[in-house]
Amino acid sequence: MELMTSSVTLPLAAANWLEWIAQPSSWMVILQVAGGLGFVIFVHELGHFLVAKACGVKVEKFFLGFDVGGLKLLSFRRGETEYGIGALPLGGYVKMLGQDDNPAAAAEEAERARLSGDLPPEPVDEPHAPWDPRSYPAQTVPERMAIISAGVIMNVIFAVLMAAWAYGRGVRELTCTISAVRTGGAAWQAGLRTGDDITAIAGRRDPVFKDLQQGVTLGDLSRGIEFTIRRPGEQAERTVLLRPDKELGAPTVGVISPCSLTLPPDLSAGLPGSAGLAQPPLAGGDTVRAIDGAAVRTYAELIAALSGRLSAPVRLTVERRADAGSAPQSIDIEVPPQRRRTLGVTMTASTVRAVQADSPAAAAGIRSGDRILEIDGAEAGDPLTLDDRLRARVGEHVSIRIGREGEADRTVDVVPREVRWRDDDSTPAACVASVPSLGIALVVDAAVSAVDADGPAARAGVRVGERIDRAWLLDGRDRVAGDKGINLSAATPNWPALMARLQFVGPDDMVRLAVTAADGSRRDVDVAPTTEADFFVVDRGLVFEPLTKMVEAPTIATALQMGLRQAGGDLRLVYGFLGKLFRRDINPRLVGGPIEIAKQAGRSAQEGFSRFLLFLAMLSANLAVVNFLPIPVLDGGHMVFLAYELVFRRPPSERVVVALSYLGLALLLSMMLFVFFLDLNIIPRFANQ
Repeated sequence: MELMTSSVTLPLAAANWLEWIAQPSSWMVILQVAGGLGFVIFVHELGHFLVAKACGVKVEKFFLGFDVGGLKLLSFRRGETEYGIGALPLGGYVKMLGQDDNPAAAAEEAERARLSGDLPPEPVDEPHAPWDPRSYPAQTVPERMAIISAGVIMNVIFAVLMAAWAYGRGVRELTCTISAVRTGGAAWQAGLRTGDDITAIAGRRDPVFKDLQQGVTLGDLSRGIEFTIRRPGEQAERTVLLRPDKELGAPTVGVISPCSLTLPPDLSAGLPGSAGLAQPPLAGGDTVRAIDGAAVRTYAELIAALSGRLSAPVRLTVERRADAGSAPQSIDIEVPPQRRRTLGVTMTASTVRAVQADSPAAAAGIRSGDRILEIDGAEAGDPLTLDDRLRARVGEHVSIRIGREGEADRTVDVVPREVRWRDDDSTPAACVASVPSLGIALVVDAAVSAVDADGPAARAGVRVGERIDRAWLLDGRDRVAGDKGINLSAATPNWPALMARLQFVGPDDMVRLAVTAADGSRRDVDVAPTTEADFFVVDRGLVFEPLTKMVEAPTIATALQMGLRQAGGDLRLVYGFLGKLFRRDINPRLVGGPIEIAKQAGRSAQEGFSRFLLFLAMLSANLAVVNFLPIPVLDGGHMVFLAYELVFRRPPSERVVVALSYLGLALLLSMMLFVFFLDLNIIPRFANQ
């Protein structure tokens, strides 16, 4: 039995998925995905089949999918073997005489193999005399080990060849240039920022962005992982030790993937924020070349230029092509400033979650757990506008009164720094707001501390002292059925993430808030966002294509080397994922089942054939590892029984084998139900959303 799992999860709304399936243009992708997934399983079973035949074993069935209850899509018989496709598409199997993974049928199958007409007339002096000589149990232990391990070996070979084929064709990979860091994450705490290039991860030079996942998953969480960084404008590299956190359910360092300066080709849905109000309008495929006449070459330079022009319109000079063969045109486009959207309510500033290395806050002695009480003798005010207010005082001395548990309040002198980069507050579960001018990550609790008397929250009846427990962004079609919204509980205070998302909703969109009053009563209120006069959004809603580079093997030998390295990395990644899953370093809700695997395959196929080949290589390595786990019914469980027989020169007790097989089958069925429930969102993948 082959159990399909995935260590990668990117949920997609069911309605969008079904809508995509209904499009004729998607049918070829669906066929490609079905063929690819089926071929990975076919390769595994082919390994068992070929080695069984080479050992003289009678193979009675070769099936993709399971013909439970005799249900099958098609079948035919050639020689002594029935070939077919079962109705339950969850794997495949090779049925050999005398071998059955179903514990309930094991005894009956053993009896059938003993009573076969192929038995010699008299017992011979060999360990398995009672068995049909062409049955699986009649083979020597090394032969049976070869048969059982052949599927895994074929999967590994397949992974190497698929990856080599992909790199022979060329694979477009994300570079390791940072577009932003997640506020409070390991990279943020180490002081990494927009534009930094990661030149090595754990000593491996010239990494691509996917090497981050492998490096973090396989890395030592307690000791940390070495990252070598080169900052724009600096010649020397520096090495930082990042200790991944698990705030998002899996070890992460909080690095956001790189951005180019080219807009996506399809802008039919329009750009969010003030970028959508540009005159003349921005077009798909435009590449930004200058801002107010000053050339920009990287996303970091663009963010730096926009950071110095927050309240003024900017003139973007873009390069535009009418079609692929035409010469580029230079067009000037004016983009207005984007005022920050608000609900007219101030939430309670809680504690400092983290302090950045080499920051003004660190120099002033501010620590994690401190509370910001006053700024120059006045109330600290809205924590989400604190950074904007401090940016106006760059280079000045600011007096900050802080509270620290167990100590008297103290006042520190801080000099805010100039900020020309972008931190990311939008990730749910980060639960913090960035104050980069100080270098602190501030927890913002969703307890209402002030309400603008003329603001939308006040008109909706929100009052000081109430608590916002959950929020939904409404796009004119009201709340989507089953949408759980954004959790704003004390355990997961996601208010900064909600406000970050609010900056890019449509002008007519609403926010629904679940409010708990001081007396414990609850109600839902709908609030129409408004804009603040003095606070602005840096990136103005500009959305860019990822920054990539082509990785291509120049020779067949190099392609095979790269394929071997990729397959080895995939195998280590799956083992590392399972190890951290067992140690509870990874949330089990990140596991995906067959539905999620199909979604991932579909996305890979849409990204190009080479990317799809790499996905198949990863899936084949995944199947190799999972099916070799020491669980009865899986190949690894059979190998454990065979190892016992090899050492003790006798098979384990049939009663023990049957009991353990039932236990293994129950475990597998439980795992399959769990991942199915995750795929169908019956069990939520993340409790804080």
